[in-house]
Amino acid sequence: MENKEKMRHESKQWLTLFLALLALTLTAGIFSQKKELPPFNVFYSNSNGNVNDPMLSTTQPPEHEKSAQETELERQIDIARLSNNTQVARQLQAQLDKLRGHVVVQSEFITGSYSETGINIPVEQGDYHQTAIHNLSIMSSAVAVVPAGAPGAGKLWYATTQYIQNSADTLKLFYSTNNGSSWVYYSKSALNYNYDYRKDEIDIELVFDGTDVWMYIVAGLDDLANGGTKCEFLRYNTTTVSGVWISILSFPGGSSATRCYNPRITSDNTNFTSNTYVMVLCSQDSTGGSTHYVKQKYGLLTSPFAGSVSFNFAQPNGTNGFCWMANNGTNTNTYLFGDIAYYKDDGGTGGGRIMTVYANYGNGFNNIYIAYLNGYSTFGNSMIISEPNINKNVKIAFNGGTNNRNGMITYVRQYNSSDWDIFGLRTTSGGNTIAGWTRDTIDFSSDRARTCDLVALRNASNQFKIIYAQDNPSAPAGFYRSYNGSSWSTKFQFTNLVVDTTYAKPRAGYLLGGGDDGFGVWSSIGGYNGFFSKQIQSTTGIIGNNEIPSGFSLSQNYPNPFNPLTNIKFAIPVAGVVTLKIYDIAGKEVASLVNRNMNAGVYTLDFEASNLSSGAYFYRLSVNGFTDVKKMMLVK
Repeated sequence: MENKEKMRHESKQWLTLFLALLALTLTAGIFSQKKELPPFNVFYSNSNGNVNDPMLSTTQPPEHEKSAQETELERQIDIARLSNNTQVARQLQAQLDKLRGHVVVQSEFITGSYSETGINIPVEQGDYHQTAIHNLSIMSSAVAVVPAGAPGAGKLWYATTQYIQNSADTLKLFYSTNNGSSWVYYSKSALNYNYDYRKDEIDIELVFDGTDVWMYIVAGLDDLANGGTKCEFLRYNTTTVSGVWISILSFPGGSSATRCYNPRITSDNTNFTSNTYVMVLCSQDSTGGSTHYVKQKYGLLTSPFAGSVSFNFAQPNGTNGFCWMANNGTNTNTYLFGDIAYYKDDGGTGGGRIMTVYANYGNGFNNIYIAYLNGYSTFGNSMIISEPNINKNVKIAFNGGTNNRNGMITYVRQYNSSDWDIFGLRTTSGGNTIAGWTRDTIDFSSDRARTCDLVALRNASNQFKIIYAQDNPSAPAGFYRSYNGSSWSTKFQFTNLVVDTTYAKPRAGYLLGGGDDGFGVWSSIGGYNGFFSKQIQSTTGIIGNNEIPSGFSLSQNYPNPFNPLTNIKFAIPVAGVVTLKIYDIAGKEVASLVNRNMNAGVYTLDFEASNLSSGAYFYRLSVNGFTDVKKMMLVK
């Protein structure tokens, strides 16, 4: 008996040692798989926008100086615009343009057609609160919300470009007055047969002039007649159903075959009403000879409500365009991603500031290039976010408003051939200094991110939403996160369908009223149909089935330990209000995954913890008097 007890005791010791070694091996495996972040470095540039030789420095170069007369005219214009003195503001702006030698060019008007039709039927799909907008085959889509204080505040406008075989493509408008629960097909604009709309190239800006709400749209076009690409501009007064202006923008410095593409649009309507300015940016490839110069071109519209539309196409950095320019040699396999945003530099210069980002995907220039204007025409300075890997889909947004210099940049960057991540860059001081930027790893999982879109909540304090597509695990799924000024929300899946990542890529938006206000618009794979997803944090990201369990249960998360994604399964035998929350070791709530009424069933949801530190966490399920808590381990 003693020998048997001794053998049993020794077996327990060996088992304990084996389990300890196994745990150590598994932990070592987890740590060995840790992804390494690239260094985060921001530099000034002394190169005057030369991407090929950026001349990096940590010392801020002097900004371009304005004459005393220019500075005084800008100050007077600002006063007139803020006081809504349109006549004086226009007179002063004309003086400033003349002083600088800027010529304002009227864009050529092209007619379009318009019609109204019925309401689409909303389609709900399980736990995912999504609505069908249309059943078209589309090339691109964009969405915007009518701002607070304007007539029809909260109304959603959705613009899309429809592909029509053997006929002219059309730009179509839809709207919703009930937070996206149903949609009305409103109007369309069709250009001649020589133009096709480009993939994922459309942007929209809604402007409140103090009385009416105006819509401004830019879209990319392929010119089938000469092989070039161009940018369409559309303006429309949505309140009075008038003021239509459609034109092809003629950016300077090119021929009929020059490629102008990827147009983006913004305004300073966060700070001005009847004297709002509208700004447009596009990418341009010279496509001439053996050298391709890739740059950004800028257009300023200082009288956006006038009967005819006239742009100031003076380029802040001369032949380089807005600022940055790359010599791509004979390489034509590139795409210049870029974006534009505005904020009023209260606490700094006091004037308006136009910010742009430039990312030349596919030509070996992997950095994120930033440039800004002091005012609306005078080049200020440029910076570089060092980025060793290729990246795409760069976006920039600022909240705008009084004393609000909060902004963000997002982009998709490659970690390896099968792993792409979502990175973010944030500023609370306007981003005009290298110390003013910090980096976020918004999604640093091992999955492949494919697209990302960013929106800033108008006049809010450091509030942003992103919608992105990521392979889950092999086909692209749609995800959402929001930033509340201090931290990122958890990651929520917003549909169980495969989302398109080639044509109408997912776009981010928000509803008025706060709370669970983020939404996304997207299409199914191949650019078919248009969908709207809302209440993402409340009603999506949970996969359920029709099984009715015999009792309440909360399963152990899997995998555990995890980094950074794990799934949690729970069962409820009857309907009830379910809460599922995550707490850190000190008992502080760090995430609320579920807080709503749910039917009986077995549910599984993903918990993504890339914004949390390594350590022990607890998740707690509460429903109808039942409570259970389990521990999980995050190891980064």
